[in-house]
Amino acid sequence: MRTHCKKINLTQTTSTSDMINHITIQISLDFDSWTASPKSKLELILDEMPPTEEFTLPSVKDTPTYRYLISIDIEDAANQVLDIVIKRYMMLRRNISNKNKIELDKILEERREPYPNSKAELNDKLKLIFGKEKSAVFHHIKNSYSSIFNAIALHLTFSTDAGVRILYRGLYELYTGDQRFFKEKIKTQSEIAKEGGIARQNRHLATKQKACELLNALTPTNGWVKDLDAYKAILPEIEEYMKKNDIRNPTKHNIKKTLRDWIKRDPLVSAAVRITQASV
Repeated sequence: MRTHCKKINLTQTTSTSDMINHITIQISLDFDSWTASPKSKLELILDEMPPTEEFTLPSVKDTPTYRYLISIDIEDAANQVLDIVIKRYMMLRRNISNKNKIELDKILEERREPYPNSKAELNDKLKLIFGKEKSAVFHHIKNSYSSIFNAIALHLTFSTDAGVRILYRGLYELYTGDQRFFKEKIKTQSEIAKEGGIARQNRHLATKQKACELLNALTPTNGWVKDLDAYKAILPEIEEYMKKNDIRNPTKHNIKKTLRDWIKRDPLVSAAVRITQASV
């Protein structure tokens, strides 16, 4: 679920490269008209491997989330991160009074610099709205929301991957702590029907993670010439991994077709495939 329209607009009023203050970042939010829509590719990747699990990998650059964020425009990346942040915020605030919703919206949007409030200062504002557990969750949401501004400014000012790293760190913040408030309480018939498919996907997660690990380790310096090369490189290792660990799903007869499909279409595995950029 995410908001329908682009919310972040950027303007750079000067070409001076060493001043973040010359960049204007505007985020337009309308909480009253917020509606749910299909998950972005970023959220699908996070569903399969949250940043808290990815931190076990040797480098942030090896993670599917980082690889996806670095592959798209910073404004698009920031908007997708913002959509996930706001989705979680809306789920946290859904059961409070309208008066408290208005007050909470102000708290979220005020002082947007990263980590703007001390815990004591923020908790003083939250104590009339939330208990201790939800207040702690709100801290994570606000810090993640605030980090988006810094990420964009750093990217536009220094033209490095620093902005993407900040977006990644903001997602890690968002997925840290108590996650139970973000579980859907009401399911549609189509969502219930999909649960069987989701369970089957979860059975494949270990093999998908192994595929990502192999892709990160075996990718040539300049990337793969085509995704078929990536498939051929990791297939023997995947087959050996499944045999050694007695993994029977996908079956040994289907793994070739399944792995080919993952590399082309699966949000988690395809994000780990880096194709050589053609020279201009």
